[in-house]
Amino acid sequence: MTEPAYPPRTWEATPETGRAGLPSIGAVDPAARARLTAGASGWATLAEPRLGLEPVTLVDGPLGLVSPTFDERDPSLLLPSGIALGATWDPDVVRTVAAAEASEARRKGFDAVYGPNLNLARTGLSGRTFEMLSEDPLLAGLLGAAFVQGMQGQGVASVPKHLVANDTETERQRMSSEVDDTALREVYLRPFELAVQAGAWALMAAYNRLNGVPCAANADLLDIVKAEWGFDGLVLSDYFALHETPGPALAGCDLEMPGPAIHFGHRLAEAVERGEVPQERVDDAVTRLLRLARRVGRLDGGAGRAVVRTEEYVPAERAHEILVRAASASFVLVRNEDSLLPLAPHGLTRLAVIGPNADRPCYQGATFGRVRPADDAATPLEAIRARFGPTCEIVHERGVDTTPAVSLGALPVTTPDGEPGVLLEHFRGGTRVLAETRGDSSFIWFGQVPDVGPTTEPGRLRLTAVLTPDEDGPWTIGVGGSGDTVLTVEGRRLAHRPAPAPGDLMGQIARAETVTGTVDLRGGKPVTVVAEMTTEGGRVQALTVSAAPPRTPDALERAVRTAEEADTVVLVVGDELRSSRESRDLEDSSLPAEQRELIRRVACANPRTVVVVNAGRPVDAPWADDVAAVLQTWFAGQGYGEALARVLAGDDEPGGRMPVTVPRTDADRSTHGEALDVNLTRNYTPAEPTGYRHLLGIGTSARFAFGAGQGYTTWRYAHATLIRTEGGSGSLAVRLRVANTGERTGRDVVQVYVRAPGETDARLAGFTGVALAAGESAEVRVRLDSRTWLRWDTESAGWRTPVGVYQVLIGRSAEDIEHTLTRIVPAPR
Repeated sequence: MTEPAYPPRTWEATPETGRAGLPSIGAVDPAARARLTAGASGWATLAEPRLGLEPVTLVDGPLGLVSPTFDERDPSLLLPSGIALGATWDPDVVRTVAAAEASEARRKGFDAVYGPNLNLARTGLSGRTFEMLSEDPLLAGLLGAAFVQGMQGQGVASVPKHLVANDTETERQRMSSEVDDTALREVYLRPFELAVQAGAWALMAAYNRLNGVPCAANADLLDIVKAEWGFDGLVLSDYFALHETPGPALAGCDLEMPGPAIHFGHRLAEAVERGEVPQERVDDAVTRLLRLARRVGRLDGGAGRAVVRTEEYVPAERAHEILVRAASASFVLVRNEDSLLPLAPHGLTRLAVIGPNADRPCYQGATFGRVRPADDAATPLEAIRARFGPTCEIVHERGVDTTPAVSLGALPVTTPDGEPGVLLEHFRGGTRVLAETRGDSSFIWFGQVPDVGPTTEPGRLRLTAVLTPDEDGPWTIGVGGSGDTVLTVEGRRLAHRPAPAPGDLMGQIARAETVTGTVDLRGGKPVTVVAEMTTEGGRVQALTVSAAPPRTPDALERAVRTAEEADTVVLVVGDELRSSRESRDLEDSSLPAEQRELIRRVACANPRTVVVVNAGRPVDAPWADDVAAVLQTWFAGQGYGEALARVLAGDDEPGGRMPVTVPRTDADRSTHGEALDVNLTRNYTPAEPTGYRHLLGIGTSARFAFGAGQGYTTWRYAHATLIRTEGGSGSLAVRLRVANTGERTGRDVVQVYVRAPGETDARLAGFTGVALAAGESAEVRVRLDSRTWLRWDTESAGWRTPVGVYQVLIGRSAEDIEHTLTRIVPAPR
């Protein structure tokens, strides 16, 4: 026998008490059991009739259900992004949104959803910040737990990701996050721990390495999850994250995705035969898969399925309104001089709606899991016209001279036969095997091209579109894909993109990078655009064709004149689809230069300017003091436009609070300048603590503090005390009286922070929302559980309660503290 590549670890067969209701895995041979440790495809596990096991269907879903075939003809609800849900500071809202997504998953026959993303927005520059709930582990964890509960309450598995410290996208497949035990336990693992405590049925391991070891093969990490936390669910790999067999198997990774198997499956069976992996480890993995299948109703015809909370089921006709309400609850009003908002719709005669995101808002970042919205979402401009138009003239200017590139399907295009859409043809061996009319020009095929065959087979794609431009001038057309791609317009070669180099396959697809060419077109005159891609075959294939109209040179001056002539300006700025990208990080947190200049000029022209920031990340805002109001609106899902109009009009309150910190400059962040070293490691320790805790520790104020936000009323806190509650000696609560001192009904978020002995910063320890009518008051309690007082002790490798005086800070943000209480922990006698 060859020597095992890894020292054998001790694995015990799963106790019978942990296998209640599951079939005996001894009914199938060891090789068949090993086959179950890898997916059957990109979105399903294998069936095993002898065990009563049906395929479990898994789909990506932090922003909504991603079509397994990535087909624009298979739309889904588009949810508020993770950072928007984080901004609600409201577990009930998050739970309801998750229930709406899970209800749709049930209608579509999906069993598990990859989400929420519980990584932390520690730098604010990650390409996937928009997916993350917060920079704070407690806020992210409590809201993530609510998401898990809402999803699994409908019998659909929630799969929190990406375990752990996948807080940067740069070189994510190869980089190592170097995290000390204290930060790992207190900060980065905390959201996942809370999700497991909420009952998550599965977890996804991250691409990156943790302290030099790939997360999916990190035995220390997975021991914490399975042994310490008692997690009885399934641990699966991120897609194509495994690079060998024994390490991940021995560490405790249970399922390789996607399928068919590369490193698990038959190779895992061979590793067992060689003595590199014990059979008990495979049996444990299969048991966990069977347990997941039982919970989602894919075992023995649904026997033993988890109890579904039918009262929380969201019918399709109710879902959109829920998403609109969630969007309103996520908007954060961080500045409102002279109470400019809400706008009185009957007090305006001319309202200017300006900015590149007014008519082309951004709903999501460029990720592998892009969602095709189920309905045509109203843009901010359309929704504002509908709400204010009957009593007020609405005028619009984009204000910038560029328009983001869009799919050809969003432009006036037909097939060569005149049918609306584009013609997509698939060729194998020179023979056309499929021709179809599609309404999009951005495609992904995972493992299988429907009605064509496996993506691993060589072939050729051809997209043909007859584009009728609506304006004269130089149009920019781009093309990219997973193979060698050539773009022609009227037969003239415009651009060529070679097949991308091997590497982060999922990231390359998510970024949908293109090469572009410019061609002069005449408005109203059709031209034929052809993109041809030759591929040698691969696990995934993709093709993207996009186009952008000519620049508008006088856009800024037109916007300034419009602002001067208006009573009030709503200026909508922010990101475009590719501003935030999977597998690529941002260089800084500022808006594009042309948008910053637009804000400056418009604010000078009209002091009654409301800046609406449509971005999935904390945005540098040196211009904030120059405008009357600033409203952070994130990527708020398909209800974005309607919610914005409601909030501007005062029909709804901007209910959100900042889930991230916006410092006065990027240099104020402890992570500023942090980068990978020559060994592709990122050392977290010098920057800890990050975010608001760093600013509190050095005594520097933020531009928009963590937890900050205004509604449309005012509040008073009084009579704050610490009281004991059930749940052990360390379980306390803050009790106080909260009064709505304004003239409107509103909701506030009472926040409690704790500073332990010897600490210069403070950390969020609890929060609760309180909704009161004008003039009403109520007693409010914020529970502080026993973990509030614990800190990780590296010497004992365990939790301890530091002795001394704790400060308990009660306020409306990390910097707006109204009451300070103390708790003394005496030294043991």
